[in-house]
Amino acid sequence: MHTYAPGPPGHGVVRHARSVARLCVSRGVIEGAQEPDLTHAHFTDALFGSTIEEAVRAYLNWVALTPHPVVVTVHDVPDPLGRSRRDRARSAGYAAVAAASDTVVVSAEHEAHKVALLTGKPLHHIDLPLPPEPLAASCATPAGVTSSLVVLGYVYPGKGHREAIDLAAAVGRDRLGGPPAVMAAGAPSAGHRELADQLRRHADLRRVALTVTGDLTDSRFAAVARAAGVPLVLNRTVSASGSLLSWLSCRRRPVTWTGPYSTEIDRRYPGNLLLGATWSDLTDHVRRALADPVTTRLPDYPRWRDIGAEHVALYRTVLARQARRAVPAC
Repeated sequence: MHTYAPGPPGHGVVRHARSVARLCVSRGVIEGAQEPDLTHAHFTDALFGSTIEEAVRAYLNWVALTPHPVVVTVHDVPDPLGRSRRDRARSAGYAAVAAASDTVVVSAEHEAHKVALLTGKPLHHIDLPLPPEPLAASCATPAGVTSSLVVLGYVYPGKGHREAIDLAAAVGRDRLGGPPAVMAAGAPSAGHRELADQLRRHADLRRVALTVTGDLTDSRFAAVARAAGVPLVLNRTVSASGSLLSWLSCRRRPVTWTGPYSTEIDRRYPGNLLLGATWSDLTDHVRRALADPVTTRLPDYPRWRDIGAEHVALYRTVLARQARRAVPAC
């Protein structure tokens, strides 16, 4: 099996691809680019081009030169019912990527519904793998992390940093000592370097202290996650969230909006999230977490599905189907 996920090693989709490959290798799969039996690609338009059109061309050019079968996991799936030009363009692009591949994988049930509307291709839902629990590290954490509301990962529009600042301001109105600080545990993503300054101005207007840590090593990232005052996942439209699972792997119970993905995770792996359907719910969760930090801590590493075994089973099914097609009719 060969894994194809072009992009910077710190990108969530690239990290996911490596994680799936490692799990498959642990189940007996041999990974290599030389004459593989099967290729597993991971597609999100942001990794393949600056526009959806450029991204799709890059994928189609690659897949035309790649031995089949090709399994593709699609990430950041667009809304096929969306009416904006961007939604329509991305939907058409993802449909083209699916059509050029032999099998499509999604990481959430609601993504499966979206992709089913885009294409008639065989579709498989396999959850994101839960990252392994990080080893304890001796590295120091940033000052103030234990009393801060913390958002993990790259800083980009819609991630929830602005909402975290507003949440801190709301909690601080009747809190002795004023608003808690907010920490963005990560660096601005490519093309969004100005966002950190915008968020600082937003925080200043609300009298909330904001820290943007910049890039973190894996060990420092895990140390911040373990020490965070209140873990947050505030992206309302998230499809399948690596940040949410990073919190769980560090035995943290994040405060998050009730949405399609968080509802799925709460149903299949109950007790690991603090869900809020309203702004009032979120502020109540944060107030309780600041008063009693135990509410955001999990006693054990969560039990999870065997994601490696599910991928290996899929690969075998795809290869068996390919072999049947190769047998000439009598």
